[in-house]
Amino acid sequence: MVYCGHCAKNVAGERIDDGYLCCGSCGRVLEDFYFAEEPSFVKNAAGQSKLAGNYVRTVQHEFSAARQRTLDRAYDEMKYISFGLGVNDESMADQALTFYKIALDRNFTRGRKSEQVQAACLYIAFRHNNKPYLLIDFSNYLRTNVYVLGAVFLQLCEVLRLGEHPIVQKPIDPSLFIHKYTNNLIKHGGSKLVSDTALSIVASMKRDWMQTGRKPSGLCGAALYISALAHGFKCSKPDILRIVHVCEATLTKRLVEFENTESSSLTIDELNTMAKEHEKNPIVMPNGEFRDCTSKDLLCEHKDNGVPYFALGLCEACYKDFDKLSGGLGGGLDPPAFQRAERERMKKTSEEIVNETCDSEASNGLFERHREDLPADVPECIGADVEHRATKDGEYDESYNEEESENFSDIDDQEVDGYLHNEEEKHFKKIIWEKVNREYLEEQAAKEAAAAAAKKAFEANFENCSEDLLAARELAASAAAAVAKSRKEMKQRRAHEAKNSGPAQSAAEATLQMLRTKRLSSKVNYDRLGELFNEPM
Repeated sequence: MVYCGHCAKNVAGERIDDGYLCCGSCGRVLEDFYFAEEPSFVKNAAGQSKLAGNYVRTVQHEFSAARQRTLDRAYDEMKYISFGLGVNDESMADQALTFYKIALDRNFTRGRKSEQVQAACLYIAFRHNNKPYLLIDFSNYLRTNVYVLGAVFLQLCEVLRLGEHPIVQKPIDPSLFIHKYTNNLIKHGGSKLVSDTALSIVASMKRDWMQTGRKPSGLCGAALYISALAHGFKCSKPDILRIVHVCEATLTKRLVEFENTESSSLTIDELNTMAKEHEKNPIVMPNGEFRDCTSKDLLCEHKDNGVPYFALGLCEACYKDFDKLSGGLGGGLDPPAFQRAERERMKKTSEEIVNETCDSEASNGLFERHREDLPADVPECIGADVEHRATKDGEYDESYNEEESENFSDIDDQEVDGYLHNEEEKHFKKIIWEKVNREYLEEQAAKEAAAAAAKKAFEANFENCSEDLLAARELAASAAAAVAKSRKEMKQRRAHEAKNSGPAQSAAEATLQMLRTKRLSSKVNYDRLGELFNEPM
């Protein structure tokens, strides 16, 4: 009896004429050579006795025992990492082991530390099950560089063909980490109130497009900082930074960005009320305009499954995911790209109004020159009031533009005020800096004195020279300035042409564009070279 791995049972093998032992049920080849159970010895050319035959691997296992030991060791280490992070769930290690087997089969573990590959597999399992852990948590546990671990994770996703999977494509929901960060910040009671308010703030940030292009740690830190102070808990920025693992500049910038939104003017009760309203009606289609104005073609991943169309080119399931991640369509600001386009449109409209106003003022000037010939009782009906006149020189009111997030002039914070010096502190700091960098200042003064002496000596040589020499000097200076100006204009013109020119339609057109912009040699006839692309092959 021989065990057949395909039938999963012991079968009576059939030995055919060419020596193959096959399964009588499925026909799978079980052995491809003869062997004997008793050992036999033969003599080699030197007259020594030697055991005949080869060592044969057992047919019950497809892989060697060493590979199984490697998988068992990796499974145990991934369980230790999971337990060390506070996730007492062996199913995470089971899912991560599946990814690790594929990585091992494709030789992904060669040249990489096993703990980094195991952490990357476990992180994929965590992302699939929405566990509140980031790569930096694995990095802190393993005491390794987070960028190295991130590179291993991206390479593993490429090996596993996860480039189009939601694990990689969808942004991480910041609300997953609120409860974890709140429990780490507040050890005693009151954490539920803080976490609920922080969740409402995060939902408001989603509606105001703050989640787009930003890491979840900064958003969670800003929401947690505002919520903790609103409920009377004493916490400083270093306490938040220690938990969410971001720098102080990032946290400050997120606070300023939230301050520029409409939700920053609301109270905590109003924020919670707004969050409850959106929870009751998560799918809001204002006036039905999105359902009517878009096409009925599905563009989501379920377009080939026969799922009915719902809205925005998505099915109902995908639209719910979009609504959950983005915070909904209503009650938020316009996206940044729309704001930039709106500012450009307003500026263009203002310039058109200015041009029309200038034309009308010119015509009014002609009217004023002939106004003395008219009777004195003609009423003044031409012109505009002061408040209706446009600004001149193409200027427009900047009050329409929203404040940029990079502007930190309106920050009211004691910590920020501590970094700003008064006049006395600036005076003493200047004295200290000049004392420390005295050698550098002396070197700069010596260089400036030498340059001034050289310039003075150069000008002294031309004091008693003839007028022809002075004219030649001025001509050389003007020629150098003209050459520099022409080069600058040519560079600007080329940059403008390259910016406005459309993409090349073929390789020949791309080559011609390159030859026009950059002359490789003066000995090449570029006109003849351009005609070569037009000749038939």
